[in-house]
Amino acid sequence: EYGEEVTEMAFQLTLWLAFGLGVTQAASPGRTVLNFDFGWRHRLGNSHPTVCVDSHDGVNIGTGGSMSSDVRSSGECCGLCNADPECSCWDWNTGSHECWLKTDCTTSVPNSARVSGRVSMPVTPPEAGMAFDDAAWELVSAPHDMLIAQPYNQSADQKQAFIFRNVGWYRKHFKLPADWQGGSILWVYIEGSFHETTAWLNGKKLEYHKAGYTSWWIRIDQASGLQWGADATNVLALYVNASSGTGWWYEGGGLMRHNWLVRANPVHVVPDTAWAYTANLSVADKSATFHSQCTVANQQEHTASVQVRSTIVAPGGLAVGSTTSLAWQVPPQGHLEVATAVDLESVELWSIHSPKLYTVVLEVVGDGKVVDAVNFTSGARTVRFDSDEGLFLNEERVKVRGFCDHSNFGGVGGAVPDRVNLFRVQALRAVGANAWRMAHNPPVPGRLDMMDRLGMLAMDENRDYGGNKGQGGTTAETVSDELDDMKDMIMRDRSHPSVFVWSFCNEVGCNNESSAQAFRAISKVYDPTRAVTQNHLGSDLSSDYLDVQGFSHKQIDVFEKFHKAKPGKPMMATECCSCMSQRGVDQDMCPNPKDGGCVNGPPVSAGTFYNSNIGRCTSQQVVASDVPDYVTGTFIWSGFDYLGEARGWPQNTKCRGTVADVAGFPKETAYWIRSWWLSNISKKDAGRPPVDSPSTTLFILEQWHEVPGRTNRTIDVYSDAPVVVLELNRARVGSINISKYGMATFEGVLFKPGNLTARAYAADGVTELASYTIHTPGKIAALELSLDAPSAATGTGSALLLDCQDTAMVRAQLVDSSGQVVPEAAGHNVTFKIVTGPGRVSGSHNGDPANLSPSLAPLTPTYYGLARGFVQTTVEASSPFETRQRMLQVDTEQSECQISTEPSPAAQQPIVVHASAAGFEATLEIPVSVDPADSPLHVALQSSQFTI
Repeated sequence: EYGEEVTEMAFQLTLWLAFGLGVTQAASPGRTVLNFDFGWRHRLGNSHPTVCVDSHDGVNIGTGGSMSSDVRSSGECCGLCNADPECSCWDWNTGSHECWLKTDCTTSVPNSARVSGRVSMPVTPPEAGMAFDDAAWELVSAPHDMLIAQPYNQSADQKQAFIFRNVGWYRKHFKLPADWQGGSILWVYIEGSFHETTAWLNGKKLEYHKAGYTSWWIRIDQASGLQWGADATNVLALYVNASSGTGWWYEGGGLMRHNWLVRANPVHVVPDTAWAYTANLSVADKSATFHSQCTVANQQEHTASVQVRSTIVAPGGLAVGSTTSLAWQVPPQGHLEVATAVDLESVELWSIHSPKLYTVVLEVVGDGKVVDAVNFTSGARTVRFDSDEGLFLNEERVKVRGFCDHSNFGGVGGAVPDRVNLFRVQALRAVGANAWRMAHNPPVPGRLDMMDRLGMLAMDENRDYGGNKGQGGTTAETVSDELDDMKDMIMRDRSHPSVFVWSFCNEVGCNNESSAQAFRAISKVYDPTRAVTQNHLGSDLSSDYLDVQGFSHKQIDVFEKFHKAKPGKPMMATECCSCMSQRGVDQDMCPNPKDGGCVNGPPVSAGTFYNSNIGRCTSQQVVASDVPDYVTGTFIWSGFDYLGEARGWPQNTKCRGTVADVAGFPKETAYWIRSWWLSNISKKDAGRPPVDSPSTTLFILEQWHEVPGRTNRTIDVYSDAPVVVLELNRARVGSINISKYGMATFEGVLFKPGNLTARAYAADGVTELASYTIHTPGKIAALELSLDAPSAATGTGSALLLDCQDTAMVRAQLVDSSGQVVPEAAGHNVTFKIVTGPGRVSGSHNGDPANLSPSLAPLTPTYYGLARGFVQTTVEASSPFETRQRMLQVDTEQSECQISTEPSPAAQQPIVVHASAAGFEATLEIPVSVDPADSPLHVALQSSQFTI
């Protein structure tokens, strides 16, 4: 009965539009989803004349609110309050230069270190009104980080990458099709706007959203003054206050995630209520029950009789089960929660080796017709934590080998493109990772969508417990606020099979331990199927309410003590490893790394603080949680370097990355991790990602060049081989045996120009397993361009999708006559430009933690021979023709995006990129596609297995 192939129009998940929305863009009766990212008018900063009713020295007016740091005067603090529609009073600390913006202004307390005042705000700020002239504002597309365009400034907070926090406005002019008028429910779905956002439609305030990382829905069809038809324009105005934040790293600001315009019928599925999970799953028999539920709303003035039909579509595209609920009466302006269950046989399991996904289609049927439908992916798998043996996925033991990462990237800031996120997750899998922690906040939904398709476990994390216990940010969110955030995260993400545990909070964000009981309760209400944890070892006040105890930067003695005290409590090293490194910096060049600059070594650049050799540092900390069976596993901090949390000017980047730098270029430690988390792991291991890699990892950390003031060199080699032999110009230097988690260090190697070769041998010392050779770099002979994404070599596809958003990662490298990168080739500006084709240069970086070049500029200096350019498509021709027609009806301004009007767009010519540096030039063709199968999400679906 259910064996017929499901038609693409009815049930196929529209991959290019599926990032966390859980709705079908094509052929969902009564429901339409349009990309709402294009054509936003934007202005950074506040241009109002400041109106301070009063200003008082030595007084602190009001309580609570949000705090902005590095505010240089009381007048500037007053100006921030004046610009914030939610602010009624302010106070400025004359010593710390902290500015507090407040809404509760009923109190006044003497304080000699404060200057306070009140502001007088119009009911509606001018920028929110329809008549406001925004023609001179910048025209941008989301995702958009409004702060990353600012220059680095030594006066700004180093935690925020020496980039000032700021405020900004966005205004979108749009039209609503006349045929939607009457009987339409409309939302604008915002995946994330950082930080505190106030929304107006046609000058009328609609909503205020306090959390910068959670997604939210703005209902607009009920707004007074809404205009319909081709001759009427609406204006959605957003004031985004990113002058404060929740973290001590670079958080960015603005519309940093995707946005959607969603239309549904009056009888519809309520946003974020549709989800599914499996129960009674027998791994042996491959049988399970798919439970689905949703809330149906009736926005009519009469009772609606509805049924909900649940159809389960197998990974191959066939409907394999369906059920229809009883008929239920939904009262006018009411809602009803409906649950269904479908029993399945021959279930295909979701696992790290084979992440099979089912599509769940929920249709609301009224009067015999489908009036609404949503679909989303889910997976069949079991997750069990054991206090002695750790994690079991589908009853197979899995050692968690994971990384923690923030949501920023060099050259793009906090607005990380989807294909760059695909590159990031594939880079982690390429060294053996099977898990990724969303640190320290709910992620962009697309990261989880990709992880579902790639078989990567996700630790999904709320920001903090809230309250006034030193949570780490600059806002005063209450426990109630944070409970709402936890609920929002769970409701949005609970159908993702990759999510295997919820995290309440991180480190100091867990200080308010009395909140743990409430957080557990709300988590179990909205998802009783998953375990909960926190990245903090506190007291029993929180630990008693955790299913899995998390530990941040603890050693083996702490694990042993806890396991002895609480033998029945599962444990996991939810954050590990305090090791700082810089790509390309040989240890001989920086023998004594230190925050602020290397000491007692050869002369190095002002931004060089650390060297590249952290193999032993990483090993000493990883083994504490990787070895004991009772510790579920390890999340290394971090996979990538990240903007912010710097350790002194001119560095603006935290150098904690172990896999890659902030521009995505591999760091040396990646090869230590690959040695012991991939090459050393059996392909039969349930926790090893299905990445086809060389059976033996072998890598020389250093470059073979002369070090000023030294005749000898120290050479380090990462490998999982039992024996490593080093040769110089074919003469044997020495041999070292490597134990598990170890490395080889050859001291006192006399420098001679030529070839340096490492050979890996089996334990017999005879059977050669691998060899690796570097040579003394020559002079620069060429500039080479290549693609890191899209690229089959990185598991990121073969072409860019023409959707006006897909972004390529171009690698530029200066090489010698043999093709080897010249590491001394630093400081040569690489200029990128588009010669032909539907693309633009959207940013650049080089991985240097002290790079002060503008992120959005088309040029950046080389750093140890490398530079990165980002190229974004500028044509939308990949969506269905009907969707593009609707987009043209709705969008009045397309910014850099040209929406194709052709029903079947012809194949496009590639984007041709030209680059120049150091007197050399090069060109590169970037293939483009109109086929949604080339979208980052669909590529992820096809790329769980790839070769490195």
